[in-house]
Amino acid sequence: MKRLLAFVLIFIVCGGESESLNSPVTTEKEITTTTEVEKEKLQETEPDSEIISALKNASEEAKKCINDRWPNGVESVLGGYIPGENETELIYNCLDSSGDETFELEKKGRDEQWRARWEGKCEGTGPVMFANSPMKIEEINVLLPYGQIVGGHITPIDHMYFYSLPVGRYTYEVRAIQDAFIFNIEIREVSVESNQTQEPDFRLDMVHTCTFGSYFDLLTKLSPELEKKWEENRNENGDFLGAYVKAGELIGYVGNQSLDFGVYNYDEPLYFINPEAYESVEPWKIYTHDPFPYFPENIRNQLLNKMVRKSEPRAGRIDYDVDGTLSGNWFEVGTNFYEGVNKNKYFEGHFSLSLNDIDPNYWQIGIGFLDVYENVFVIQGNPLIPTEISVDSGKQIYELYSFEIYVENNPSKNWFREAHDENDIFGVRLAGKKGFVMLELIEEQLLQLEVFLNVEKDSINEFTDNSRVYER
Repeated sequence: MKRLLAFVLIFIVCGGESESLNSPVTTEKEITTTTEVEKEKLQETEPDSEIISALKNASEEAKKCINDRWPNGVESVLGGYIPGENETELIYNCLDSSGDETFELEKKGRDEQWRARWEGKCEGTGPVMFANSPMKIEEINVLLPYGQIVGGHITPIDHMYFYSLPVGRYTYEVRAIQDAFIFNIEIREVSVESNQTQEPDFRLDMVHTCTFGSYFDLLTKLSPELEKKWEENRNENGDFLGAYVKAGELIGYVGNQSLDFGVYNYDEPLYFINPEAYESVEPWKIYTHDPFPYFPENIRNQLLNKMVRKSEPRAGRIDYDVDGTLSGNWFEVGTNFYEGVNKNKYFEGHFSLSLNDIDPNYWQIGIGFLDVYENVFVIQGNPLIPTEISVDSGKQIYELYSFEIYVENNPSKNWFREAHDENDIFGVRLAGKKGFVMLELIEEQLLQLEVFLNVEKDSINEFTDNSRVYER
């Protein structure tokens, strides 16, 4: 809808094609090139577009939100500059999040857009039993649960990891766990975290009924049959129209990296304080669902024997939002929630506090603006746990420790490269103190944060200009 409105705006103001569409204005000097006569003529001959009218009536909060992300953006649009699609999206996001009563936009939510990709191509509702494991049981070394935070995943991860021993990039088969309609296939040739070129891998999204689906990622190659369907089944714009697969059908290969796997029940959303925060990028996230109950008992038990997490739920969890406390997911104010403002580093504005996915006796913290390989820690040193800290608790200082997963009953084992033993007991061990983080819940949905590295705790008293403010 926003894209349509942007097109309508451009068509009305320009009367058709214009060089300005391919030459976006970026400087104050360029912004002022529209003459006052031209502005008056436009205002006399055309009624205010919806976006112009909304900006004229926007609150100061909404205008500040826009200008924080796009300096002089409000003034430039009101001055005659025609915003591009990304700029229009930014404006609407700020107007939406500000709660302006004067701004009402009928739009089709991303959640609805996501579901529309399989509407009319699925049958039935509710969960189904799976027919088989995604990989041969004997080829799976270990399973890591939902809820890990690592690298660019600053909020708890909504998929688990199937790891095999690293013996070749195309070694292991991946098969459909049940009859499915694959409605999305994406190829990734640039690393999300390093932004460097990589060997291609593939993401597959599918549904088994109209409300129950699953997901595979990091396939290193599609099966020849699925690749053919992917290439041939497209519309005139080149968009993939989807493909049906049967339970047990070979759909691809994986090796030398994990197979990412998630299950989503679109009838049962998890509790997140602001579920709309995820819609623009990951509309499936809030529907993450435990897959183990849907595997036949013999397969389920064999998979659970590979799972390194022994606490219930064995699949792990991702929903740690507790209203009025520190616990859960946060987004830096002015960074457009989960989507971020920099597509290549969308996670920079993310922050989370959750229970460790392997050992829930530890609280883990993810801080998106730090170096991508040194941004996840276990917190220590404060008697109050995140779920007990409220607005009245004041400033809290935690020690930040790096940590690693290890086998408690065989500490020297390289569990990633050595064969899994059903008797292995996995745990978390601290690997060194890295610094401190100061946190304060200044309102129920507003958090102030600052990281202090290479300093003594006694020197930390107040927030400095380096602190950041986060919201839900």
